Amino acid sequence: MAHLNRKMGIPSFDMTGKTAIITGGTQGLGFGMACALAAYGANVVITARTAAKVEDAAADLNENYCKGGRAIGIPADSSKQENIKEVIAKTVEEFGSLDILINNAGIGGETALIVENRPGRKEYTVDNFRRVIETNLTGTFMFCQEAARQMIKQNETNGKKGGRIIITSSVGGFIGGKGVVGYGASKAACLSLARTMANNFGRENITVNCICPGYVITPLNEEFFVDKDGNFTDYYKQQSKSTSVRRLGTIEEIAGPVLAMCSDSFSYMTGSYILVDGGQSIPAE
Repeated sequence: MAHLNRKMGIPSFDMTGKTAIITGGTQGLGFGMACALAAYGANVVITARTAAKVEDAAADLNENYCKGGRAIGIPADSSKQENIKEVIAKTVEEFGSLDILINNAGIGGETALIVENRPGRKEYTVDNFRRVIETNLTGTFMFCQEAARQMIKQNETNGKKGGRIIITSSVGGFIGGKGVVGYGASKAACLSLARTMANNFGRENITVNCICPGYVITPLNEEFFVDKDGNFTDYYKQQSKSTSVRRLGTIEEIAGPVLAMCSDSFSYMTGSYILVDGGQSIPAE
């Protein structure tokens, strides 16, 4: 039987010539995302509040991960609009354009809605709730808005090249965990924010999507999951039971989907999300 005469383009994840900003990019998931983009040729700008941390992380990227592009670090508070504008201006000054924004900066908050009969736990106050929303939601909105403004400006000279905006949401935006109420609320709101922005910016060839990780072992939480002898703790085993695959995720398993979402191969996906949670959001047997 003769094959039909058809030609299929092969998906590419090449980032050569593209410039990405990753907020909260000095460690954990953010640094993993930065490594993936750098390894595929992108110029990478990482932000965090501490200058020493962004300088150290940028040096690590340049030495070990960058393949064709460069990395720089810019200290910034992602909840402050003047800092956001400065990051974008410096990025364009250094690399000529902004093609990708990964909004990864975020905080968790306290652990209990109320503390009666819960000795040793810290109650979630209104001030704490506001601080989490301000960072995780309002800060994300401002960074997305300013990034899109720059991408639209670039469209005037490059024929609607557009851009990619990725927001780090969470499985916590889908399921109600214990405590961390502000975190869950902010991450659920980010899903709606992405959909609304996608609808507004689509005509400019700017896509807006969310990555939604489940439990992932990072340098920040490793002590809870792995003991000093390298064995999994009871807490790890307990949390693993909430997933279908009976284990927690790795940074690489989040960085991979983010790389794909930033690529031209995902240019038709917008206002959506990828849930990478090992089945935590579905009933585990």
